Amino acid sequence: MGTQSRRNLLRGVLFVAALVIAALIYYFSSQDGNESSELSRGVSRFILRLFVPGYDDLPRREQYAHLKALGLYVRKCAHFTEYAVFAAVLENYLRLRLPSGSVKLSATLGWLIATLYAGTDELHQMFVAGRGPALLDVGIDSAGALTGVLIAAAVLSAHLKRKKG
Repeated sequence: MGTQSRRNLLRGVLFVAALVIAALIYYFSSQDGNESSELSRGVSRFILRLFVPGYDDLPRREQYAHLKALGLYVRKCAHFTEYAVFAAVLENYLRLRLPSGSVKLSATLGWLIATLYAGTDELHQMFVAGRGPALLDVGIDSAGALTGVLIAAAVLSAHLKRKKG
């Protein structure tokens, strides 16, 4: 397989990956407040069982206090992480798609597209029972997207340096 064929294949894979991630974000945002909270509690319980010895033997009140304390962090980390991955995939797709192949331009556009999607995602939540828009979440999503494109750009830069030298 030639270089151009591999490049086209990678572009296609990245494009599909970006669509799948966007669809997953939409799916999770479509969950009503109860479903979303239960998912967060499930992840929190898993983490607590790993790191809090005897968590299951604690009184319900203490378990709930731990769940409540950890739940916010789990939800915000999920926002940050999903947008970091989304923006990194977008950045790589755009770098291969743009005629200039500019990392700065593709990183900026990847971050911008992910941030705009985060804004529309919060608007979407206005129409979901038990959910609502949160400007803070857009900020967290945008910070995640920025982190994602910076990591993707750093990895690419290191790869290119290694390839040259």
